[in-house]
Amino acid sequence: MDCEPVLLTKRVRLLISIVIIGHLLALILPPLSVQTRGGIGQSPSVSTALEVFEPYSQALYIDRGYAFFAPDPGPSHLIQAAIIRSDGTLSETMYPDRNLQWPRLLYHRHFMLSEFMHEIYQPPGPSAELKEANREEAQYWSLLRARYKHVQQSIVDHLKQEHPDEQVAIRRIEHLLPDLIDYQQQPIELTDRRLYRVLLDQPIEQGSDQ
Repeated sequence: MDCEPVLLTKRVRLLISIVIIGHLLALILPPLSVQTRGGIGQSPSVSTALEVFEPYSQALYIDRGYAFFAPDPGPSHLIQAAIIRSDGTLSETMYPDRNLQWPRLLYHRHFMLSEFMHEIYQPPGPSAELKEANREEAQYWSLLRARYKHVQQSIVDHLKQEHPDEQVAIRRIEHLLPDLIDYQQQPIELTDRRLYRVLLDQPIEQGSDQ
């Protein structure tokens, strides 16, 4: 028995095309929002477009940044927690840690959390000059800083629940990748301590690029 091809009407083909394009936009816009983020936030045009597709992206869990994947992953960002016990002893834990977070999905969740904290980081401020020159931009700066501090405090509060009656502090760590030429001249392990640096929380005016 021969099967005749199903002919789609022009309207149905148009509808299918719109659905496919919409899905591709929902897939592309989240990582694009990461790449277009500047010192005072996301690109307005990308941010506006993302608001339309964000519910759909979140429902399908495709609202990821992908900035840490190949071909050029760049440095990764970690959270280092310092726990001071009642007897004065200090212990430090790095998040994520593949030896502590298992199964792998749990490690990935911690990785996404540490990258998110770095992504939303906003230096202390705004400066007096910015307040005087552009009040709206200064207010936006303050909102971004408040969001970062809220997320930071929520992580500290969670760790305090796991370590009651103990002092908790966290800081951001950047794990660099060795440069290819340097690595060829002097191969080092990816876990070499020279590849880790503390990201200080200080105003830009003091020389911090973070």
